[in-house]
Amino acid sequence: MEHRSTAAATPARRERRRAMALGALAAWAIAVPWIARALGPALDVPTRLEVIDHVVPGVAVLVCSALLGHATAAGPPGGLVHLGVTGVACLAGFWITVTHATLLPEAVDGISPWGAAVLHLSAGPPITVFALWTLLVDARR
Repeated sequence: MEHRSTAAATPARRERRRAMALGALAAWAIAVPWIARALGPALDVPTRLEVIDHVVPGVAVLVCSALLGHATAAGPPGGLVHLGVTGVACLAGFWITVTHATLLPEAVDGISPWGAAVLHLSAGPPITVFALWTLLVDARR
């Protein structure tokens, strides 16, 4: 029975776990509009806008996470391609965040329901922060 070196396997496992976490956040970003509609008061927004603000950037993050999870697709951590893919994921999360930033003032003013505002804002900031953290960690390598 052959033993893998724990030290050698740890970075690869860590990269896969990060990619899976990013993929889970991407899936959440894609699902949020429909979960919000199912749970209660929805925002008065056309479906095409939900696709532009949630699905398109969510799919972009999902593709990035698939590339980052594959050992050779995005290159080594700290490499230019790897950093670029992580940067795209960060920008997609930023897009989701920025397109929903007005929901908090609208909720304060009673224009948008609080539940829907918080739910819609629950996807972008975690993706942005996680991808930015990953980008900064990988850039130091």
